[in-house]
Amino acid sequence: MMEQETSLLEAKKIILNITTPRGLKLSEEADMVIMRCVDGDFGVLPGHEPVSTVLGDGILRIINDGMEKKLAVFGGVVEVDNTSVNIYSTIAQKPEEIDLERAIRDREEAEAGILERTEELRYQSLGVGVRRALVRIEVSTNFEEDDFSEEG
Repeated sequence: MMEQETSLLEAKKIILNITTPRGLKLSEEADMVIMRCVDGDFGVLPGHEPVSTVLGDGILRIINDGMEKKLAVFGGVVEVDNTSVNIYSTIAQKPEEIDLERAIRDREEAEAGILERTEELRYQSLGVGVRRALVRIEVSTNFEEDDFSEEG
């Protein structure tokens, strides 16, 4: 048992493997891997206890020899053991694979859609407010005090 613990402490790097439906996307050693999971960021160093979790959409950071590389990862699962991080994702993109102009266009379209939806919801809310006000006006203008005071 002591030999195993000593060898884990000596491990200086962790092996990162990223697999997509097209096959192995990346395989390299790293000092640390930080990824976005559904419940927050998750960092892994060599010697980490085994764990599996679900990935969210976010930036995967690979830290190696003081340098940081970033990849865009959209969902998937990760399996970690004391020597490796195995990521299985539908989409994992390196910076050079990303069309920046398209990403900016997609963001602008999404923001416009959110604004449009917000306006639609505000319009619906105002409609509900108008309807409630009209109901109150009609009820109050046709109210005769003795209609509710009589026992019948």
